[in-house]
Amino acid sequence: MWRRLPAVLLLALFGCPIVLGLLGTLLPALGATPNLAPGNGFAMVLQDSRFVGATLLSLKTGLGATLLVLLFTIIALVSLHNSRLWVWLSATLPPLLAVPHAAIAVGLVFLIAPSGALVRLLSPAITGWTRPPDMWLIPDVYGLSLILGLVIKETPFLLLTAAAQLPQLNVDASLKIGRTLGYSPARCWSRLILPQLYPRIRLTLLIIMAFNLTVVDMALLLGPSNPPTLSVFLMSLVNDPGSRAAASAGAVLLAVLVAVCFAVVVILERLVSTVARVRARSGARGRGSSLFRVFGKLLALLSVSLSIAALFVLLIWSVTQRWRFPDAYPSAWAFDRWFSGNSSLIDPAISTLTIASAAALLAMVAAVTWLELERRGCAPKIDGIWFIPLLVPQVSLLFGWQAMAYWVGADGHWLTVVYTHWLYTMPYVILILAVAWRELDPAWSHAAHALGAGYWRVLFIIRLPLLIKPLSQAFAIAIAVSVAQYLPTLLLGGGRHQTLAIELVTSFGGVDRRTIAALAVLQSVLPLIAFVLALLYPRWCSARLARKNALASRQWIRS
Repeated sequence: MWRRLPAVLLLALFGCPIVLGLLGTLLPALGATPNLAPGNGFAMVLQDSRFVGATLLSLKTGLGATLLVLLFTIIALVSLHNSRLWVWLSATLPPLLAVPHAAIAVGLVFLIAPSGALVRLLSPAITGWTRPPDMWLIPDVYGLSLILGLVIKETPFLLLTAAAQLPQLNVDASLKIGRTLGYSPARCWSRLILPQLYPRIRLTLLIIMAFNLTVVDMALLLGPSNPPTLSVFLMSLVNDPGSRAAASAGAVLLAVLVAVCFAVVVILERLVSTVARVRARSGARGRGSSLFRVFGKLLALLSVSLSIAALFVLLIWSVTQRWRFPDAYPSAWAFDRWFSGNSSLIDPAISTLTIASAAALLAMVAAVTWLELERRGCAPKIDGIWFIPLLVPQVSLLFGWQAMAYWVGADGHWLTVVYTHWLYTMPYVILILAVAWRELDPAWSHAAHALGAGYWRVLFIIRLPLLIKPLSQAFAIAIAVSVAQYLPTLLLGGGRHQTLAIELVTSFGGVDRRTIAALAVLQSVLPLIAFVLALLYPRWCSARLARKNALASRQWIRS
């Protein structure tokens, strides 16, 4: 029993907040907490004239973006696999994945707005405009700009997940067999590879769908305001004491909506698999299309180019002093914003870095502890539980966490914010470490034990150094996830912790573009630095070990 106690405590630390968060959202919705949230929440939210429009907009943007992410991923895999562009894309996507959603959203606004960089490049020579046009491209009333932002941000996530699974499927052999039988490359993928690949990326796709349906920060920056998306609408309610019950009820309905969408996906999977089996029996070989491959390459280039261009525009605006329309580039530059010790940048950056470092370190310790307990038979293999916070809408949990924190007097505390960030970083750390940890050859540990090394010595001298690469990657991703957290910091921080995400979203539209761009660049730079260090640190450790071994060999030869 004592051997399983650490696993029970870790599960309690992770699982209890989820249960309490759902209860803290459900009870006010049912009217069980009249002091905090008076009234019938479900009746109030359903009678609100904005509810139906917000729900439909969330469905349109969330499901539309998810469908496009899946479609773009499949097209990229079929068109680019084993090409030079695929190698370049595989190297480009991880840094783009590290960039926070809010930074990408702000960059898109600065890029494709009526007075954005693209219009400036084309004016006045091509467009004839000497003043910004009065059209309203972003955010548009149809949510198309929000869909665009979600697609270019989430496609790298799904594409990298799929790419990581391809080596286990022996894609080259499947393509060779299919081509030998006369099938076109696209048919080889649809008949042989995608049926094996999809179950491996299903969880990632559901996480993306849940995020797209419930995102707040990107919806505030790119989405329409009348009506807003459902999550943004609920955020406007939770700040009103008289509408707290309606906000909680809406959060419960949002969770139900996400669950229904998951069920629809499962039903569609079965329908598609049935149709695919019938088509597979037809024996139709299909025709290879070079046009399709060209289209796939252009689509991948366009998606990546938009992300890179958005970040480049942010960097330009952050060092701009004067940039009048329709000039193609700034007429005056200013770097004092970065070198003058600006507290509006330094203070949020320090707050962001300290919270992210603490949350990432706690996630690493918890993940290593759990995986070691699992390896020693003291904990079960229950991967699914770690992904619950990513599948449940943030507002559905955070409204309850906010209420619980208020009841126990923990709202606004630094440790409360770190704890909340830990709950959202832990799933990603487990996801990255689990496979490498479980597949590490136990012969290394057995050999060390045979030479008299104890458990802790084997762990710190043998196992952790052998896994330094996935450990570094997991820590970098944990930093990136924490840096991007907007809603947990806003609701649990009580306005006392001004991170870069909070400053960026709240100041958008009310501060000049230069300061907003500087905040977005700084928010992007922190996770990028973490990823660079995650690449360099394992190499430094390998070089250091090689030098140490070489020195030991020379000393042994001399002796």
